[in-house]
Amino acid sequence: MSRASLPPHPSSPSGPAGPVIVISSQLAGSPVGGSLSVRVLHGAGIETCLAPTVSFGRHPGLGAPGGAVMDDAAFASLLDALKATGAPQRARAILTGYIASPGQARAAADFIRAARAVNPGVLVMADPILGDGAPDGRDAGLYLRRDAARALAEEIVPLADIITPNLYELSWLAGRAITSREGAEAAARALAPAALVTSAPARDGAIGMLAIEPGDCVHLETPDAAPGGRAPNGTGDLFAASALAAQLAGASWTDAARAAAGRVSHVLAHTPAGDRALAISRETLEAPAVFRPMPFTHARTGRAARPAYALGLDGAPGGWAGVFYDLNALEPPRTALFARFQDALDTGAQLIAVDMPIGLPDQPLPDGRAGRACEQAARERLGVRRNSIFPTPLRAAFAGASRAEADALSRAAGGKGVAAQSFALFSKIREIDALMTAQLEGCVHETHPETLIAVLTGAPAVHGKTTPEGRAERLALLEAHGLPRTLFEPHPFNTRQARPDDLVDAGLCLLTALRIAAAQAICLPDDPPRDGRGLRMAIWV
Repeated sequence: MSRASLPPHPSSPSGPAGPVIVISSQLAGSPVGGSLSVRVLHGAGIETCLAPTVSFGRHPGLGAPGGAVMDDAAFASLLDALKATGAPQRARAILTGYIASPGQARAAADFIRAARAVNPGVLVMADPILGDGAPDGRDAGLYLRRDAARALAEEIVPLADIITPNLYELSWLAGRAITSREGAEAAARALAPAALVTSAPARDGAIGMLAIEPGDCVHLETPDAAPGGRAPNGTGDLFAASALAAQLAGASWTDAARAAAGRVSHVLAHTPAGDRALAISRETLEAPAVFRPMPFTHARTGRAARPAYALGLDGAPGGWAGVFYDLNALEPPRTALFARFQDALDTGAQLIAVDMPIGLPDQPLPDGRAGRACEQAARERLGVRRNSIFPTPLRAAFAGASRAEADALSRAAGGKGVAAQSFALFSKIREIDALMTAQLEGCVHETHPETLIAVLTGAPAVHGKTTPEGRAERLALLEAHGLPRTLFEPHPFNTRQARPDDLVDAGLCLLTALRIAAAQAICLPDDPPRDGRGLRMAIWV
């Protein structure tokens, strides 16, 4: 029975810390295939076992590869020996990639079935490395011999929980041309319970992806990192392994696709134009910067099965004031009050923009000024409202139980004193910092309402937010961007829990989240630094 007819494989971030078994190519001198998959997974702290289908010295596109294809008998015996180690019983996932022969496809399928017999929860991702070209469903774009491609389609793909084809590979597996997102979705759903389809139909100058799960299909777009040129070898391997690493860390497949595309964009940004080999290094694979998310355009295809929320959040006396917006337009916007930041995360919102620092500096800026580069960049846009953004104290200060103690700790670490306004935010900043990880950066973004106003209108707000004129000014802006005044008037919360300006600020934060969803947001600064924990220090508006 095809896995396409089965329920989706559950995400299990708290599952066993066993290996990912990679069945793919091994290349000693080229960052592609299974060799690259292993490096990506290792960079995410995931144990691996590589079962090579070929062992080459370099990618064949660079010249004679050397080495050899594993013959069918040797490959089958290798998998039998791997089974004897107990790896399938402990495995978190099996990732299949390059398959060189029909015999290898059959042996890999037998291995997967045997693994499932002793470990029913093992996730199987099939990256069907078949070819590239126009998505016409024909053989002209195949890299493999047709019999090997057919065996992969018949033996391995039906066992997969998720497949990661490019659009040509999807069309070949479906046996028909694909000319639309809807056609791609239908083809993928017939093959597997879930799919991440790369090179999906997109606007000019953009790369499209489809993240397909039961009841949901999300189209993602990001600017083409190699416009007019051919992507370096290994880009698909990098994407699939990065998505798998993100999913094993607890991400949904949609968020895993975002994280993987951000990783690919980061690596491509470090790869010289025209190079056939990706710039693979510790920095591009293992540093937290590889998880830097890119702004995407989101669109659901067909009829959405459930809401997809964007959420704006602002700190309030009783916790966090929030405004929701359903990107699928199934539900109207609404407000909420959360006692804890964790409660907001637990809503499952796909995008959260919050007015609170994320990422704490370990030392002053190079010019000696307090705060972070993102705050300096925001101040340049704020003019007369520049004092609405406070410099974030050094991380060392947050160990202080009182303002005096925090002030002393900051100065001892080489920083400035801690202002009263900054210390008033300490509990909220600590709350976010305790929960925030680089992996969450695809969802959670820092923003600043006053900077957003300056960006949207071309000038800072005329009036202060707590004045009647300032409230009217901000409500008019929210209405102009589609949020009804009835969300904010009359004020729905007890003012001891959330003040009227807290909720208005949450609405402005929501506008930033919507700008991120529409690929219109600005990141301040352009290339944000990381703090000592690896958290990005950026303000999005």
